[in-house]
Amino acid sequence: MEGGVYVSCTLFNENGHITKILIQRFKEGSLSDNELVLMSEHICLCDTCADVLADAFSNNELADAPLGFEQEVIGKIKKKKESNTQFIFYSLRVITAASIALIFVFSNSLNFIANKPLDVNPISLSSINTISASLNSFSKKIINMEVFDNEKGKK
Repeated sequence: MEGGVYVSCTLFNENGHITKILIQRFKEGSLSDNELVLMSEHICLCDTCADVLADAFSNNELADAPLGFEQEVIGKIKKKKESNTQFIFYSLRVITAASIALIFVFSNSLNFIANKPLDVNPISLSSINTISASLNSFSKKIINMEVFDNEKGKK
């Protein structure tokens, strides 16, 4: 079979689940890389086989956790929860500050408090008009030069 993987009948039974021989070879560490990959992929997808593999180990076969490991894990979980609550409170403060800033920016409440009408002076466009006129005249000069040079070239 080209491109496929040869799977021994000792790895999986006729129902597609891992066999006791495979579990024993896994415990001994005598599986090839391909067999180990196939078994790992199957265990990820099959809850039944994952349970069978977990139940295959007795308490004396499992490694003991180092001293203080449980307290270290519990401490990390508590720190994570504390950092999450701190982040929530920080987010609430930022949202509150942004909301207040938006209220001040988009409301006229300060003008009502001061009893002063809001005076907005029109923008002076004289400098913009001057620049626009200069660019327009410069553009016309360039166009006239191109037309003049083009007519000279045709003659």
